[in-house]
Amino acid sequence: MIPSRVHAVTDYVFPAMIAALSRGRGPATRRIMQIGPVWHYAYSLLTRYEGGLVPALSMRAHLACDAIGALSFVGAAALLQDEPAEDRLLLAALGLSELALIAVSDRDVPASAQGR
Repeated sequence: MIPSRVHAVTDYVFPAMIAALSRGRGPATRRIMQIGPVWHYAYSLLTRYEGGLVPALSMRAHLACDAIGALSFVGAAALLQDEPAEDRLLLAALGLSELALIAVSDRDVPASAQGR
């Protein structure tokens, strides 16, 4: 399992990478790849783990939000028929990668990190 501390690092690195990859994409893909990271940062800051600032959400709730975001990318890949095929494949790959990260992430946060 990936510990919550490592998951927290990915919560700040990967959304920035997604936003950077949005350049040069179709209009709908670009909007999704720019809005998704904002949503991700918002609930990451509210998570009760090493990366959170306001401990409002449990790690399990955080992972549920991760799943919603990941499925949004996969759904967009399936539904955005007017977007270029490479953009749709990228969205699908991002969503499936996030689902894989969720699957291997520890659902419990060490007690020392929960009070943050």
